[in-house]
Amino acid sequence: MPTESVMAANYDGDTALHIAAARGDVRVATALVDKNPRLLEARNRHMEIPLHKAALYGETDVFWTLVDKNSPVDARREDGATMLHCAVMGNAPELALQIAEEYKDQMIGRNAQAVTPLQLLVTIPELFRSQLRLGSLESLIYEFIPLEERYQSVQGDEEELSRPSTNDLLISSCKDEGVFSLLKLRKIFRPNYSTLFDLSQLACIPVRWARLLTFNIIKQLSPRIQYLQYQKEKHKQTMDLIDYLAKDPGYWDFIGKGRVPEGESMVPRLNSSLLNSSLPPAMTPNVSFNHGDDANLIGTNSNTKGSKITRWDDSPLTLGAKMGLHEFVERILIVCPQSAAYLDAEGMNVLQVAIKHGHEKIVDIIESRTLGNNPILPSWLLSSIEKKTKNTILHYAAEKEMEDQGFALQMQFELQWFERVKKLVPKDLEYSRNQNEKTAQELFTEKHKDMVKSGKEQLMEVGKTCSSLVAAVVFASSFSIPGDKDSNNNPIFVHKIAFKVFSHAYVLGLSCASTALVLFLSLLTSSYKEQDFRRALPTKYILANISFFFALVALLVSFSCNIFLNIYGGRKADTANIVPMVCELTIVPAVCFLLLFSRSSSFGVATYLRRVLN
Repeated sequence: MPTESVMAANYDGDTALHIAAARGDVRVATALVDKNPRLLEARNRHMEIPLHKAALYGETDVFWTLVDKNSPVDARREDGATMLHCAVMGNAPELALQIAEEYKDQMIGRNAQAVTPLQLLVTIPELFRSQLRLGSLESLIYEFIPLEERYQSVQGDEEELSRPSTNDLLISSCKDEGVFSLLKLRKIFRPNYSTLFDLSQLACIPVRWARLLTFNIIKQLSPRIQYLQYQKEKHKQTMDLIDYLAKDPGYWDFIGKGRVPEGESMVPRLNSSLLNSSLPPAMTPNVSFNHGDDANLIGTNSNTKGSKITRWDDSPLTLGAKMGLHEFVERILIVCPQSAAYLDAEGMNVLQVAIKHGHEKIVDIIESRTLGNNPILPSWLLSSIEKKTKNTILHYAAEKEMEDQGFALQMQFELQWFERVKKLVPKDLEYSRNQNEKTAQELFTEKHKDMVKSGKEQLMEVGKTCSSLVAAVVFASSFSIPGDKDSNNNPIFVHKIAFKVFSHAYVLGLSCASTALVLFLSLLTSSYKEQDFRRALPTKYILANISFFFALVALLVSFSCNIFLNIYGGRKADTANIVPMVCELTIVPAVCFLLLFSRSSSFGVATYLRRVLN
């Protein structure tokens, strides 16, 4: 082909090299570049060069092949995205980490919307385990999948474990969490125990090899398991990428500059002295804490008045807290605790943001690093008061309505969430009043009036419906005792096991049904005050459902025994007769439950019981 002919482009402006880079075809890409090196700088309608395409599609081999061919790595798209932005958008954390390690200046590069790569990560839910909905069976398989772990850690005490030991075979063969725990444990004991730990680690080698072999065989038989392995690898690579991007303190100083030039920061810059102080950091324009004249305020931005504030004005930490990405928040707080000193564009810290949006796991993470004998995060996170509204974190918890957890029991979750945050607030702020002169408790009552009314109506409706159902199913389904009676007026099947099971199951089912009926009727006469939704009403509701469930199971068993005795009571039943009957009773429910569990369905029984007993 003539040299100029390979420069031909399609409707989108993509050349053949753009297509080859997107498809990951190293052989074709190399041949095209050798034919005409000008292809490396050819741009399509979106101002993308072929290297952008390779990064967007996560084609690592093609990317570095084009880099070796002198493709311009610093080129940007029309939206200002760098190669690192493209790798993140392309859901390719491994390639993104390689780019960040090779071209450190791209770690703090902003696109046309002033977005850094770390901020961009939170917009891709597939990169995080918490955003992947799996069923119970798939979750178990996901946890079982072995991955080759890198001996790296963000913890200072664990960094020594990342160094290769004298036994390279041992380290290379035992790269899993179990052996890593052994390595951490051996540091606690004296050197004379080293032989014992060496033997323990050597014993892990055949176990890990057997585990990998078994998994690889199973993986070849199931595309779904291959997908789960792919996702787990992505999640691990994402955590490594976050570690690398967030651990540089210079990045957070850069984040403090916001969208405007240095000296006019959109959000306050990091001040390490604040981490050891009970005073909060400076707030964004027109929003600040008022803790006296000694408060150390950092930077404001007079040019932001009237401008539209977007989520990109927030630091990656507060942005991740708003999105509910607890792994993202936890990882950043581990590698850079100082980032907790940054506030979002509305002047809220990471704890206020997490409570305002109702993310329990993020609150747990911050609590574990704020309280205790050796807190890592500053205590002012718990005592912060917003200047304009004078809201504490307890006021934010009172305003927030948690995600729907189960119609009539929703109010219970709201009360538990409020009590959960109340434990974090200092005693002197427990009855603090906001600008409307309302305490958090008063605000909670006002915000949840409609929910209390709705919960009352729903529970009463459930009581009416289920009590009628129990009476119809149980008391209207009486039947005679199977078989005739002997000369002594005793049932002729009295000595058979099936009859004994029948008698006990029917009595137990009748007892459970009666209990359920009384509990459902009690829902119609109960008090429906706000605090009744905390324990009394949910307990009645849960116990009524459990009793009704066991009543149905017991009555099903008794009906089955009755049928068995009427059909096979007069003669001995062999396996050929029993197996079809058992299959007819169990195969349909078993298949339904397995399909529901494999398709990410949950009946919420464990969650409800945990909530009620809390």
